[in-house]
Amino acid sequence: MKLECLKKDIEEAVEMASRAISNSATLPVLRCVVLETKGKSELELKATNLELGIKKTIQVDTKKDGKVAIPVQILGAALKTPSSQTKIGIETTEGSVVVTTGESKTTIKTIPVDDFPKIPNPEAKDTYLVPTEVLVKGIRSVLHSVSTSLIKPELASVYMHHEDNHLLFVATDSFRLAEKKVVYKTDSEFPTAILPAKNITDVIRILELQPPGNIELIIDENQCSIKRDGLYITSRIIDGSFPDYKSILPKEKTTEVVVLKEDLLAALRKAQIFSDKFGQVSLHIYPQKKTFTVSARNNDVGEVFASLTATITGEELDINFNHRYLLDFFQSISTDSVSLTFSGLGRPLILRGVGDSSFSYLVMPMNR
Repeated sequence: MKLECLKKDIEEAVEMASRAISNSATLPVLRCVVLETKGKSELELKATNLELGIKKTIQVDTKKDGKVAIPVQILGAALKTPSSQTKIGIETTEGSVVVTTGESKTTIKTIPVDDFPKIPNPEAKDTYLVPTEVLVKGIRSVLHSVSTSLIKPELASVYMHHEDNHLLFVATDSFRLAEKKVVYKTDSEFPTAILPAKNITDVIRILELQPPGNIELIIDENQCSIKRDGLYITSRIIDGSFPDYKSILPKEKTTEVVVLKEDLLAALRKAQIFSDKFGQVSLHIYPQKKTFTVSARNNDVGEVFASLTATITGEELDINFNHRYLLDFFQSISTDSVSLTFSGLGRPLILRGVGDSSFSYLVMPMNR
């Protein structure tokens, strides 16, 4: 192999591909990015950890065709070396690759490429054009609610499905649940997919760096794939059933509080400092007195009571929650006010932005 390309192009491509690489992989070639020429003007860079696969095609000037596997950490470090040169040369020799930048040459030992696994392509017939921002916004809004445990893989995932001209993204760790609705109209039946959070997190980080535009989304029984502008990403999807989350949504309310977002956020952050080892904060709602108070107590630190100006309807209630679960809600809303809808003691709380029905957040209370 012998070629020349822009330094920034191959740097970006290696950075993308590296997100599919696990440094703990036992097979050496899985710690590598594979470079393969495609004709005289294209170079494909690819990597996989067997659950997530990434390919990126860049423009090059190919002098000699070839294919080589290079340890990604070493290649990435070599490319990031400061240089005034805008172009870079790559040439393979026996068991090595030489990276040339101006007068600088770096020789890197390569890995036999024959053991590199094939990156799968979904067999689904339908392709869906989805705006990049729809996928990014939907997944990013609920990622904080996925389970960190892999005992139940479907809970360590984001559930994506289509309903009433909206794409819905849902995540739950069984203590809280987040649902984001994004407008997306399609004439054909949109398949459901349970996307592993550890894969989709890297996918979103890549897509967030892309300019606005559509992606091609392809989903079959085993894979969810994305194509766009020389970029191809495919992720394994979870073979299982996502919980019937709509059955746990409260059907009626007993108390509702509407409060300014910044007031509640400030009170919760202060209560966080004084919460106990379980992260517990208490909400006190007294409609007759027109008071809404956030409190927390720690025997080793002290206690805090923060009274907030709010609109309150319904019954009196004293109820406890984990402060981290409440604070995570604010990552996903942009409205000035929020509503807290309670359905009684021991029952879940629903939080939403006032005037924005696209995001719903359910939190289970804590026992004293």
